Amino acid sequence: MRSASPARRDRERRFAALVTITLAGFALIVLGLLRLQVVEHQRYRQLSEENRIRLEVLRAPRGAIFDRNGELLADSYPSFNIVFRPMPAESTARTPATVRADWVHRVSALVEADSSTIHQLVRAANRSGQTAILRRNAPFAILAGIEEHRAQLPGVEVLVGPLRRYPHGTLAAHLLGYAGQINDRDLETRAAEGYHPGELIGRTGLERSFEGTLRGQDGAEYVVVNAMGKRVSTLTEVPPRPPVAGRSLVLTLDLKVQRALEDAMAGVVRGAAVAIDPRDGGILAMVSRPDYDPNEFSRGLTGARWKALTGDGSNPLLNRAIQGQYPPGSTFKIVTMVAALREGVARPETMFQPCYGSYQFGGRSFGCWKPSGHGSLDLVSALQHSCDVYFYQLGMRLGLPRLEATARALGLGGRTGVDLPQESGGFIPSADWYDARWGNGHWRKGVILNLAIGQGEILVTPIQLALMAGEVAADGRALRPHVVLSVGDGPPATPPHPLQTGIKAEAAVWDPVHQGLEQVVAAGTGTAARVPGLAVAGKTGTAQNPHGKDHALFVCYAPAAQPTIAMAIVIENIGHGGTFAAPVAAQTLRQLFLADSLQKRVAPVVRPDTTGGVHGD
Repeated sequence: MRSASPARRDRERRFAALVTITLAGFALIVLGLLRLQVVEHQRYRQLSEENRIRLEVLRAPRGAIFDRNGELLADSYPSFNIVFRPMPAESTARTPATVRADWVHRVSALVEADSSTIHQLVRAANRSGQTAILRRNAPFAILAGIEEHRAQLPGVEVLVGPLRRYPHGTLAAHLLGYAGQINDRDLETRAAEGYHPGELIGRTGLERSFEGTLRGQDGAEYVVVNAMGKRVSTLTEVPPRPPVAGRSLVLTLDLKVQRALEDAMAGVVRGAAVAIDPRDGGILAMVSRPDYDPNEFSRGLTGARWKALTGDGSNPLLNRAIQGQYPPGSTFKIVTMVAALREGVARPETMFQPCYGSYQFGGRSFGCWKPSGHGSLDLVSALQHSCDVYFYQLGMRLGLPRLEATARALGLGGRTGVDLPQESGGFIPSADWYDARWGNGHWRKGVILNLAIGQGEILVTPIQLALMAGEVAADGRALRPHVVLSVGDGPPATPPHPLQTGIKAEAAVWDPVHQGLEQVVAAGTGTAARVPGLAVAGKTGTAQNPHGKDHALFVCYAPAAQPTIAMAIVIENIGHGGTFAAPVAAQTLRQLFLADSLQKRVAPVVRPDTTGGVHGD
């Protein structure tokens, strides 16, 4: 038999090699299919589902807020948001497209936002896989533009979400506070509470202190999307979980009182006013000037607007009613008088050295606000005319420890415990404090002269002054200022326990105090607070200010016999309390207690200038 030719053997070798390569290729394909379909079956199935099914968060509306009479103060309503939503399964393919300059420029132009802001939001979303809100509460024109260009804008969608609304704008803005979009820091610190990017969170006021009550619980649903990430339908196999709205709040605030106080404070540049119910401590109204519109934060602030709110020095976001700290001026003489009567240092008819315009002590002359002097006065008349010389002498006989204790018992120098965030404490100095500052026994005992008339190191907040006025109106009964009356559909809550003791004293103490405060308004330094047919008890104050004009103060309660409202008013850098702060109280009380027909017959309150009008402390 003849042996195979070399050419034939060569063909057979090549054929065997081809068969080997083919079989090896098929073996690799089989192994690859086994890996895809068996070994990594679960992983690729999950990726496939993620490319087809997406979890969407259904935002829960925040709870509504009402005043004590059921008037709406805050709620939520549906709005359209422009968002960027990266798809996890295709983010590596989409990311280059969504960070290109032309894509960013087109999106920023459509949503009318700064291109650098859009670029940062999209990059952060691509890194985290979380949805980013590019424009909140978009108007129809922007929605139409987005829909028209959706095919060229991968990842950009229009979603419906709740928007916080304050129907009365600036009214009670500092008390209500505002809710703003959650930031990265809050997301890190509150991750366990289930917060999501783009969600609203309370920043100030009630929105902050009752965040857990107002927030509600987000819902969720699974939707089917196409390869471009656009929603096609809802996944029927998994039922959606509807959102649960936050619980509502009913406040002690009375919108009628709030409006009256806001109207009276309309001309004030900087200052604050608080009205409290002396029967239970409920806050009836709270005003801080300058103010702001909390709706701006719901809609979203531009960088320029945020700079205007925080950078011009007036600080409209500061709630001066609970955070502003001021010397109380002669409103503090109420404390001095109560302490002296309670400790037996003086009686209503007690008379000291006559006032000739100044008082000599320790080689120094301490002046009275009235240079010509008040002459001889008893205790009630001294309060009526706010005689500094009389109260210098009363303070010397009283001493610092008893004055300090009375001030603290009436709610001064410490936080009142009002259910609002960031309350300041004020300051009442003590003998220990002076010892620590100047050394034991090395401070002058004459400091009591300034303290007795509300000057020196004493600092109080407007809400503390309102609390003091309310407790004096209630014959020293301790009160706790509070804003929330009830939560949800529950019954009114019991007024919270006071943080201070109040003053327990007999009528022999309180009757002269009430008499003197009524005389202040009837024929003393506070005549600008008189209201026809209404007995008003009050006290003026003028606090020295080293940085400009004096601060004007006034505290009062009415009706004097059975008080239903107590107020404190502080106006910065303007002058005498009797000239500028007392008329604010008068205008508020007129609006609340006089019938419309009587109000028209009463001349409106005219803001006197610095050269005329009522003079006095």
